[in-house]
Amino acid sequence: MAVKHSLTRTHTLILLFPRQYQPLRPQFAGRLEQLCAACRGYIFTLSGERYRGLRIGDFLLYSEAIEPNSLGLVLRRFWLQAILPLKLIPKSTHIDAIISYDPYASGLAGALLKAFLGARLIVEVNGDYHKVDLPSNPLKKWLMRAAFFISIRSADAIKVLNRDQESFFRQRHPSKKLFRFPDFVATRYFQSLQSSQGDYLLSVGFPFSLKGMDVLIRAFILIADRHPRIKLKIMGYCPEEELIAYKRMASGHHRIEFVKPGWIEDVGELMRGCYALVNAARSEALGRIHLEAMACRKPVVATRTNGAMECVTDAETGLLCEIGNPQDLAEKLDYLLSHPAVAASMGRAGFERLQTEFSEERYTQSFRSMLQGLLFPNASDGAVTSHQ
Repeated sequence: MAVKHSLTRTHTLILLFPRQYQPLRPQFAGRLEQLCAACRGYIFTLSGERYRGLRIGDFLLYSEAIEPNSLGLVLRRFWLQAILPLKLIPKSTHIDAIISYDPYASGLAGALLKAFLGARLIVEVNGDYHKVDLPSNPLKKWLMRAAFFISIRSADAIKVLNRDQESFFRQRHPSKKLFRFPDFVATRYFQSLQSSQGDYLLSVGFPFSLKGMDVLIRAFILIADRHPRIKLKIMGYCPEEELIAYKRMASGHHRIEFVKPGWIEDVGELMRGCYALVNAARSEALGRIHLEAMACRKPVVATRTNGAMECVTDAETGLLCEIGNPQDLAEKLDYLLSHPAVAASMGRAGFERLQTEFSEERYTQSFRSMLQGLLFPNASDGAVTSHQ
């Protein structure tokens, strides 16, 4: 007779995150509160300040403050994620799984902890690292490739965000357990906001070059005269020297506004009042901002990145355009702005899709299924968690 295994609160995890400036905000704390129904554990991450045992749900957070010195930051992160857990966690504590947020520094720390603690290791791949160009510095490039190789080889399971990542790892690591589902997004917060169809397009993200803000500015200028009441708001961090170049590109256009980066509440305030979200990114593994817009019932106009194609149903919840093509983006924006009823309908359709495929509850279900497939292999075949 087969024994049915299930996750209980006795399962203990170590979570390794790169940096969380304010861990008590919904985007980070909400994930942990959701996971408390099935597990507990320890979090090791860089943060805005030093924490020693900050309780978030059934998890204890340990962090070091982020410093501007890059070398010091690397050393502090290695000590925090690879050494401190071995010193801190009682030897009598059984760790079921270690989850690293990336296959680089956190992945290396996870591989080391796995060797000492005998726990299973899940390496999350939260970027299209298989496509993004590595740094030109030979040493840094070699170090990143070595870290990626060691992390993935050490992993008992790999968690990805989109189909292209899935295909890449299926081909190169066919023996690895592989799971695909979106990262956690605080959708409850965004859908609680009172939204309206405003008079501006919104784009959020950094770095500006990767997010295609230059393409977006050119596209907006092409249609600005046709829609004299519509503005463009660009929110995100950009170094002052680069920002000057983007403002010059906007040619002093009085309806293009650059907004300083903010926390989730600041993004929510802009999101709830925009006409549509626009993401002209050159690369995007998923794009949390897509789901935040859907939670606010906003249509999404995005380039055909792996992430956008995972989230946006073309002509149903938004519109997709070619990467790096201002003319194509301008045509999609012109159409959406010319048909407000269609835009509103797409926003509603996006909200409905969010509820079934990308909600906080769906993330929790997928996460628990991943642990189930890893910890109880005889009860699960480790198949990709999909949203089809």
